[in-house]
Amino acid sequence: MTKRERCERTMNFQETDRTPIYDLLRCDAAFEYFSGEKIPPLKKDPETEEKLQKIVGKAVDKLLDMTRSVGFGPIIEEDIEDEYGFVHHASPSEKTWWIKRKPFSEEKGAIEFLKKWILRIKEDAKSIELNPQAYRENYHKEFLKTQAAIGDTVNLLAQHGTGLDEIRVRLGFELFSFIVADQPGIVSEFLEEFTKRNVIICHVIADKKLSPCVLTYGDIACKNRLLHSPEFLKKEFFPRLKKLNDAWHQHGFKCLFHSDGYLMDVMDDLIEAGIDGLNPIETLAGMSVKEIRQKYGKKIFLAGGIDMSQLLAFGDTEKVKEECRKTIREAGTGFFIGSTTELDNSTKLENIIALYQVVHNEKF
Repeated sequence: MTKRERCERTMNFQETDRTPIYDLLRCDAAFEYFSGEKIPPLKKDPETEEKLQKIVGKAVDKLLDMTRSVGFGPIIEEDIEDEYGFVHHASPSEKTWWIKRKPFSEEKGAIEFLKKWILRIKEDAKSIELNPQAYRENYHKEFLKTQAAIGDTVNLLAQHGTGLDEIRVRLGFELFSFIVADQPGIVSEFLEEFTKRNVIICHVIADKKLSPCVLTYGDIACKNRLLHSPEFLKKEFFPRLKKLNDAWHQHGFKCLFHSDGYLMDVMDDLIEAGIDGLNPIETLAGMSVKEIRQKYGKKIFLAGGIDMSQLLAFGDTEKVKEECRKTIREAGTGFFIGSTTELDNSTKLENIIALYQVVHNEKF
């Protein structure tokens, strides 16, 4: 059975030869182990970058059946200033970037920035509409370049959100909350234009020969509760999420929805918005593979469920294996096993290997 066959059958709740693994791989030790190669000294030059991409590609090909992003992460510790004046810090060990300094500190400056950002989004959307073929060809070229590096591992064709995550990150939660209260119209306008652009991109790049699935996302929850009121989500988030899912469904794609946190209070809303699958099922936030399956049956396939913040980071291999076996049994068909966010440098290599061994060496 090919990886794509295994993944598509899982999305359709059909029997497979084994449980597929879906994850985001960002662990240096795992890169080396599954690729069989050593990571070179980290330097920001074309030769090192090419070497890292080959190592990452080989590791992803060996470990994963499906992923949504392929890359080593930041290569060197550095600060980078963007066109708007935001200073971003890159961290190779943390495998991520964060905003170190913003070009504003108060509501007025944030609103002026939002106006510029909205204008840029509109310009981008218009540019894509004026020359869709060029955008499609360039997007597919980069996608196929990544696909060539990871063998037959399924790579999700796109990651599309409504802009909620992006606006919160740029403004910070405090300023975002003030602006939602004082000038909700500009937040709504931003989310609308961001979603419109992604819908346009969807119709331009959609090609199911490349991939059977995309990620639609929005981190709307934290441990045990939502980050926003149900009223806000029903007005500003769910209708736009539905637009994204509907657009991709027109082209025959499945939509795997990603949000950390406890989502049970809005699961019905998410299903109404057209999600086909759910990730990452953050167990320490109160989510449960067993509960979701019992309540929603075959309405959505599941991906994730193995805690990475405690179990994969600090647990012993036997406990990891035990949890993997239990979760696979509770989920039944329609389940991709994986971490509850990503396999980064906080996860122990031996625990990643333990997950892999359960999937490949045991029968259920």
